[in-house]
Amino acid sequence: MNESPPISSFRATGTHARPGLAGAFRGLWLLTWRSQLTLRQLPVRLATLLVLPLLVYMTVRSTDKWALRRVDLGKSSEELINFLQRLKRERIPATVQTSKALGDILDHETQQSELTWQEWTSESPEARLQRLKDHVANWDSRILSRAKAVLDDREFAEFQVVQQRHRDHVLLKLTEVSVPWSRTEPFYHWLINFYFFLILPLTCVRGCGPLIRDELQADTLGFLITRPVSRARLLMLKYASQVAWLEILLLLETLLLFAAGAAREVPALGTLLPLVLGVQMLAVPAWSALGLFLGQVTTRYMAAALLYGAIVEMGIGRIPTNINILSIVRHLQTLLSQNAAVYALYAWPSGKVATAVGALLVAPVIFLGIATLLFSVIEYHHAAEMQK
Repeated sequence: MNESPPISSFRATGTHARPGLAGAFRGLWLLTWRSQLTLRQLPVRLATLLVLPLLVYMTVRSTDKWALRRVDLGKSSEELINFLQRLKRERIPATVQTSKALGDILDHETQQSELTWQEWTSESPEARLQRLKDHVANWDSRILSRAKAVLDDREFAEFQVVQQRHRDHVLLKLTEVSVPWSRTEPFYHWLINFYFFLILPLTCVRGCGPLIRDELQADTLGFLITRPVSRARLLMLKYASQVAWLEILLLLETLLLFAAGAAREVPALGTLLPLVLGVQMLAVPAWSALGLFLGQVTTRYMAAALLYGAIVEMGIGRIPTNINILSIVRHLQTLLSQNAAVYALYAWPSGKVATAVGALLVAPVIFLGIATLLFSVIEYHHAAEMQK
């Protein structure tokens, strides 16, 4: 019988070469994106990517429709009813002729003021707010001047009180929409509140939480932790390949969101997009490492992520002391506030950019280090894992 060649000959000829770190990463990367981008999953994944951009497109008004909007000065009929009820409480009689004359004045002046208002897209928010106040003041002055001619002294005194309350309510309501980005405000809420602080972290946790947990549940871990890839190296390689996939997937989602915003003519997207992409590149590894750590701790990693968000991000992160540096969201807010529109809309507490960047770089190292330590020292039993 022929003798089998020695192991060294296999190594020398490359027939049985060790895969090494690069080879292991390449294998895991191919497995990652191919398993998540099959033809069967492609339609669902594309539809999921398009949901949020469609919501942005539907909720942000076009500039043409925005220019046609009117100033809402409230319902004159409700103001008349409030006035008549006030006269009744004060036991002041009111004739039908007086009520009809006052109602006609309120209807006419309100309609005229709403129709004569014009939108100026080039004015500053301060100028628009002042113009709103002047417009309401003129409307109020005309109503009082005409009402004085049809009401007696007691009636007019009571009407002044009712008119002042109505005017203050109108001013408060109009002030809320006086800033120039009120047309585009839905875009920022979808992008920041919903996507950046909800969808993005949950997507990362959902993507990285089961990386090791699924192997334990399926009892396939023993096939993966063979030499030369150790447990720690396997975990880090799976994490790195999954983070790379999430970065690509979320990059596409962000570009679609900004494309929808551009279709609705949201201004200054060119300065916001690089900032969002840069912050997202820091956020994805941090949230993914958190998901990997939670997946090591419990099978209910999504519920654990929500609990973590409630305690740390929404609780500790809002405490106005140095302890809020534990919050990932707090550092993301600091970086996103570098955009003028985002800062004006949310007015988050200021922070140091260098500190925020450093914290977002350290967070994945901490979570990944703890997850690696747990995975390296804990002995997992398939029967026990299946019962969880």
